[in-house]
Amino acid sequence: MRSNYALITALLAATDQSLTLTPPAVVVALNGSQLKGTPQQLAWSPDGKSLCLRTLEGDSQGKWRSYLIALDARTFQGLDATPEWAASYWEWKSSRTAPGRPGMVVQVETTNKTGTIPTQSLRDKARGGMIENAVAAREQAGSVTRTLTLKGETIGQYVNQPLVPGMTFGWSPEALHAVAYAKPDGHLAVLDLDAGPINVDGADNVLLPAWSPDGKKVAYLQKTGRRDYVVSTIDVARP
Repeated sequence: MRSNYALITALLAATDQSLTLTPPAVVVALNGSQLKGTPQQLAWSPDGKSLCLRTLEGDSQGKWRSYLIALDARTFQGLDATPEWAASYWEWKSSRTAPGRPGMVVQVETTNKTGTIPTQSLRDKARGGMIENAVAAREQAGSVTRTLTLKGETIGQYVNQPLVPGMTFGWSPEALHAVAYAKPDGHLAVLDLDAGPINVDGADNVLLPAWSPDGKKVAYLQKTGRRDYVVSTIDVARP
């Protein structure tokens, strides 16, 4: 009897600790003419009033650019230099270890798929099968998949792409014990490390989820076109 009571109490306590999330609210839309390079980092200012978006033109040796997003004014402008706080924020946001929990570490699994070269018959060539086989060749070519997991949840997946820590996930402040992340299908979710995952409706094609310093908001980019994005936020609370 006591063991059942203890189990019910524990379940109720876990339920009480679960986070509550609001639907996404768009802050600002970014189109290709405003944005140069590919988004790589998103950081909150210490006062929680601004975001710094960093982009990279070309490969890892390319040119970095920084942009400031003022949340209240909903404005977006380029910067001549990256604020010092952006680098500090990104360092802990993209860490492999949960803040305040050194034993909780993001696991990385690498899967190599060896490709095969498709064959093509003379009949296929006569019927124009060369294009089909070219497509098949690309599909069957070797690939490398890197999967990031935490407490059984996939919080990042890179297929034939460089692994960029923090691109698909962002830790909450230590007191909240949570992580926001983009699922493999691009949907935003929040993993309450003490209760479990929570899906965020209406947040698709997500990258760079980033938690505000006070733990009350999560900002992220949503890709809406080839070079177009919107910056959105959700509110977070623990009942």
